[in-house]
Amino acid sequence: MGFITKRKKNFLLNFAFKPGRPGPAKGKKHHFEKRSNSYTYVRLERSSFEARVAYNENILTFRDVDGSQTQSKPLRPRASRIRYVNMLRVPASSKVHPDLLTNKVYVPALLQSMMSSENKKHRLRSDKCKGDLVIDGSASVKWGLGWRERLLCTKCKYVGMHYKLYNEVPSSTRGRKAAQINVGSQIGVASTSIGNTGFRRVLNTTNIIAPSPLGMQKQANKVNTAMKSLNERSMCDIRKKLVAENAKTGQQDPTLVNVEGDTCYNNQIFKSDATPFQAGTIAISTMCENNTKNKQIVGVLVSNKLCRTSSMLRNKGQPVQCPNHRGHCTANVSERESIGDEGKYNEVMGDLISQDIKISNFTCDGDSRAIQGVRKSQGHNVGHLRDLRHLGNSLKRELNKAPFSKGMLKGHSKCNIRSRFALSVKARCIAELKAAHKKLQGDIITLKKVMVNVISTIILCFNGYCGASCAKYSYVCAGTNRQAKNFMPNNVKVKMVDSDQHVLRKCLEMVLGPAALDATKLLTTTQKCEAANRSYQAVNPKSVTFSRNCVGRIHGQIKQ
Repeated sequence: MGFITKRKKNFLLNFAFKPGRPGPAKGKKHHFEKRSNSYTYVRLERSSFEARVAYNENILTFRDVDGSQTQSKPLRPRASRIRYVNMLRVPASSKVHPDLLTNKVYVPALLQSMMSSENKKHRLRSDKCKGDLVIDGSASVKWGLGWRERLLCTKCKYVGMHYKLYNEVPSSTRGRKAAQINVGSQIGVASTSIGNTGFRRVLNTTNIIAPSPLGMQKQANKVNTAMKSLNERSMCDIRKKLVAENAKTGQQDPTLVNVEGDTCYNNQIFKSDATPFQAGTIAISTMCENNTKNKQIVGVLVSNKLCRTSSMLRNKGQPVQCPNHRGHCTANVSERESIGDEGKYNEVMGDLISQDIKISNFTCDGDSRAIQGVRKSQGHNVGHLRDLRHLGNSLKRELNKAPFSKGMLKGHSKCNIRSRFALSVKARCIAELKAAHKKLQGDIITLKKVMVNVISTIILCFNGYCGASCAKYSYVCAGTNRQAKNFMPNNVKVKMVDSDQHVLRKCLEMVLGPAALDATKLLTTTQKCEAANRSYQAVNPKSVTFSRNCVGRIHGQIKQ
């Protein structure tokens, strides 16, 4: 303590309380009032904090079910103090590398060769060592789903060399060769509805270390490009083989082939509430030959509007238009063009296959734009054939909206009876046409003559006069009031007036008239193309979009 003068000492004595004087707070009671709006502070985990916290004028709060603020105030979660080194540290109790506790895919023959070779080398180096050779998990080299491993001794300092425990794909190019398991896995993924993300989930749930997403995507790009090239060569061989068989069978022009075609989309092209553009983004046009019973696919064209590269560049503010922009552009159709232009697609595909074959007759589902594109590509008049199944459906729709009289069909549910009447007429017409073709051997001139009486017979039969006329002119009804496919109820009678018979005759001429007989002279359908369209959904579903490899997936599905 420093020196205090006499004057300062007297000042301090006068300034302080006098001895015996009570303090100012003596005898007073202190009361602490509790506030009714007191807050509590809560510190949640980071995941719960991010899910529940709300902002009110840049202040963190919690919300009640009615939207009001609660009495609890959030505290920020504590920072995670787990270091990256601790995540890779092996527990001292087990002394086993974490990778050795997972499932790995090895080739048994290569694993057996590694074990036998390293055991011999270990004995030659130290024959008195009684240690075990184990896999060095810290030195494992991952190559997709394949692994390179080496062995080390648990007692001595012996460390073996690395062995490839996977088979490689032969290649003439420089660099590291691809593993068969990586290529095979991408072929399998391309033949299903899942992508690399779904495949990684499957691997992780089975405790298999999945390859990196970038490596899987690069491998998928190479595999799908190879599948496209393979299928294009296969379809070219099919077309050449078809021409050779036509020449052997004595066809006048071996290059002429009857073809059926159809186009499908990855989703509905008319969906006004989802996008200002057409909702469809991928169109697949298929052509199959009709010269043989196999109906092999001779051409396919995939039209794609999707391009992830252009989307990334637009987000960065760069003006980019697909297709043919810088970088890798997966789109071959502009976003402003119509995705439903089947005439353009068939014209392009017709040019591709015209190097090997010429289209003589083209069967489609009534879309006139498709036949126009085919005729432009071929340079000659191509016959337009109608699909028999779609033609029958057109007849059914026409019968449902035909202006029949009110007293023609009677019953409690006229809509149901009318629909069943349309189904019965459709089935009768298709059956008559097929039976007449079979009996007359496809003679169109004779068919046009006999179908006049067949139409009149069908009208009389449905009007309740099934008898001599059916027995004489019908090919499927013997006049016994028993048709092969009659969907009409037994207690409902059809009563047609002259106007009803005239309307029904006009409808029947859609399938059995002279123009319809010319359009169905070969009884061809587009069922093979429609079956192919359904198979495309297995690799290109509507719920998943494969903008980069949709072409390779479609070609791979055709090649299977």
